[in-house]
Amino acid sequence: MLRKSYYLTLGLSPHASTAAVREAFRQIVKRYHPDRIGSDHLRFFHDIVEAYHVLADPERRVSYDQGLFHASANFDRESESFFVDAARHENLPQPAALLRSISIRDAPFEAALALVSGRLTAREPAQQDCRGLNATVILSPEEACRGGLVLLAVPSCSPCDRCGASGREGLFPCRVCDGEGLIEETETVRVLIPAKVADAAVIDVPLRGLGVHSFYLRLHIRVGF
Repeated sequence: MLRKSYYLTLGLSPHASTAAVREAFRQIVKRYHPDRIGSDHLRFFHDIVEAYHVLADPERRVSYDQGLFHASANFDRESESFFVDAARHENLPQPAALLRSISIRDAPFEAALALVSGRLTAREPAQQDCRGLNATVILSPEEACRGGLVLLAVPSCSPCDRCGASGREGLFPCRVCDGEGLIEETETVRVLIPAKVADAAVIDVPLRGLGVHSFYLRLHIRVGF
């Protein structure tokens, strides 16, 4: 399990560039700006702004990274795992062959969206525990050997600006979000699978739309099945 961090809040890996930090902040802060969804959700807006101020400042980021390293030095993981960027094509270090494109929409994501909806409409208090949303990608031995790009279409969400994420319009449920307080979307995550990836490898992938709510994708690689 990942620890809650500023990187997770912005949907970034610890290797993200300063430009990537700025772009992530620009995208996410618009979703949670008080001018858009009201002042009832300032905690999310403050978390996003605080994460940006640390990660966009080189000196503060170095100090923060050192603290993360020491805090996780003795953190016992259940399995071998590593963290990758949900990168754009143009940001990949080299051209990568597309291995496959997968749409993931199952019970863990539905439960996560329901939990986010509860937090936005104040039906459930905010909680900071990080939760991995598990998904499996099955590769042939040839695909695992050469590596490449996997495109994942995963459920995401954005607070409804019609009702200020409250789910209500006066005495009635919001017509836009159907009383849920959020608009369900699809986030395309581009995961670069390293060459010679091992069977049972685990890749932790940040999720731009759900990271501020402490969710990330835990991708399980299976080879030869």
